[in-house]
Amino acid sequence: MRVPAIIRGPGHIPAGVVTNEMLAAVDWLPTLAGLASASNLVPKDRPIDGVDASDFMLGKSDKTSRDSYMFFGVDGELMSVKWKYCKTIFRYTEPHAVDKGFIKPQWPLFYDLSSDPHEDNNLMDTNLTNAWMLTPCFKLIGEFQHSLKEYPNIKVGEDFKGYKKSTAKSA
Repeated sequence: MRVPAIIRGPGHIPAGVVTNEMLAAVDWLPTLAGLASASNLVPKDRPIDGVDASDFMLGKSDKTSRDSYMFFGVDGELMSVKWKYCKTIFRYTEPHAVDKGFIKPQWPLFYDLSSDPHEDNNLMDTNLTNAWMLTPCFKLIGEFQHSLKEYPNIKVGEDFKGYKKSTAKSA
């Protein structure tokens, strides 16, 4: 998903900056903590999916520290991976037909968002050499799956009581 954002902080956040840098909703916790000089209050006993983009917000860096994002469906399963300017779609729904279920294409769909932000031209349809785009996706997916073994997701409605000492590494 690509959505605009407006961030204002007169005297702190540079005005008039337009960027294509990636930032996700999960980045707000570490970023706001960084802006408030409270990064030490962000939990260290579990993985935090967000990245601290406070240096980017303050104009100290041209990058947000995020170069990828994994998008999950309402069922908790992976839908797509965005890596830099590339997007790989593993499952999707037709617009306005979420209730009809998910469509899993035979081959993942590949898009170059730098030249095709509307995702009109599936690169897999034109050239199978674009399969190299699977490499960074599979690396990200593997890292995520490995982290789930060490830090399992909390089930819906379950209170987080911490990770077992034998399961989690200390930060």
